[in-house]
Amino acid sequence: MTNGEVHGPAVCPGCRTQDTAPVAEARTCKRGRRDDLASRLAPAPEHTGNGCMHFAEGLLIAFLAGAAGAHFAGKWGLPWLTVVGGVAAVLIFVATVAIVRTEHGDAQRVRAGESRAAALTAEARYCYTCQGVFQPSGTPWQGVLTPERFRHHVWTQAGYGDQLDGKAKAAELP
Repeated sequence: MTNGEVHGPAVCPGCRTQDTAPVAEARTCKRGRRDDLASRLAPAPEHTGNGCMHFAEGLLIAFLAGAAGAHFAGKWGLPWLTVVGGVAAVLIFVATVAIVRTEHGDAQRVRAGESRAAALTAEARYCYTCQGVFQPSGTPWQGVLTPERFRHHVWTQAGYGDQLDGKAKAAELP
């Protein structure tokens, strides 16, 4: 018995074939017709968790902005460039802190919604023929959804729908 048969064969309500697999398996399978299937069926955004790296990068850029202002103020005899460099450094630092805090908050919401997303995707199946997602039980939606509509539904119900990309965000909910 293969992984796709663990839950038994499922007939797609769209095309009536049994050429289906659980969404989790379809995400990792090379059989999909599109290379981006893993991201299109993702139950959550993939955060890199590079908050420390982003903070270090921001600090470095802020330092370079301040140093450049001071350097060119002395080189060109324009003392006001020191102030400009300092202001730029402060603004870059504030923006860096805001970005890191936003990323941290987004990651926390994803962790909090993982169980809801897992519940929504546990039974979902991907049809290789239709290239769509369906629920064999018919709940919480009937019929076949595009991967974008599926992702929009899962991410919205899990609490991080605001992190959807443009195409998935524009997809209507089932």
